[in-house]
Amino acid sequence: MPLPLSCAIITLNEEDNISRTLVALSFIEDIVVIDSGSTDKTVEIAKSLGARVFFRKFDNYADQKNYAIEQTKFDWVLAIDADEVVSIGLQTEISNLFTKDKLQSVGYLVPRLTYYLGKWIRFGGYYPNYQIRLFKKTAGEFSGGLVHERVKLTGKPIKLKNPLYHYSYKNISDHLQFIDRYSSLFAEEEFRKGKTSSVFWAFLKACFKGFYMYWIRLGILDGKQGFVLALLGFYYNFLKYLKLYEKSKSISSFFVMVDSVHDVKSGKSTKEDSNQIHVG
Repeated sequence: MPLPLSCAIITLNEEDNISRTLVALSFIEDIVVIDSGSTDKTVEIAKSLGARVFFRKFDNYADQKNYAIEQTKFDWVLAIDADEVVSIGLQTEISNLFTKDKLQSVGYLVPRLTYYLGKWIRFGGYYPNYQIRLFKKTAGEFSGGLVHERVKLTGKPIKLKNPLYHYSYKNISDHLQFIDRYSSLFAEEEFRKGKTSSVFWAFLKACFKGFYMYWIRLGILDGKQGFVLALLGFYYNFLKYLKLYEKSKSISSFFVMVDSVHDVKSGKSTKEDSNQIHVG
């Protein structure tokens, strides 16, 4: 008999993942999928596998996931992504919490095991990568900006032992698209906070990230996959701060242009007054 538990998932063109994810949730009674306009068969597949599907225009990840939680029927929610799968061990562990009345917290941290280029990744900072995924919805909600949404919980979470499988990227091209998209979101979010960057700072941040992943967090033990992840970790961080630099330079250039126009209109020499123009 399915557990009196809800699962919340947000989707956009996830036909390659959604079946695998939903089939592993057969032990849960209520499954909610919030789609933001898929043009593939995501919605059709989700409905055929028993999910309740709703549409919501995407604005940011935190609001989208909170909306999904609002549509659930039960007090407890398992919030996962469309590319994640509940392992058999995790199914059993969650079932024991509910059927044996062992709930001792308002939220639980779940270890996440990532599959990348044909291998389960256990180093480089990728595992256990605990995430709050199971919680009482009156005690938790997603918070955050454009990226890095996290569950904010009113109590202290307890760690579970069995993993949530994460099928992160279909291939290198998919990974590079993720890097491009998320680095842009990061730059936008940091720019809104008034942050700036430089090419040198972007390079330093990238070097530290690559070194940290490969040597400090022992990504070297994941073989060639660990090397690729560390290299792309370098690239991702370089791109994040380079795009932030690009944004800060764009706004500075805008003010330079405005000052120049003002000088022309007022009959002043731009060259004469150039020492008063500050480029950030």
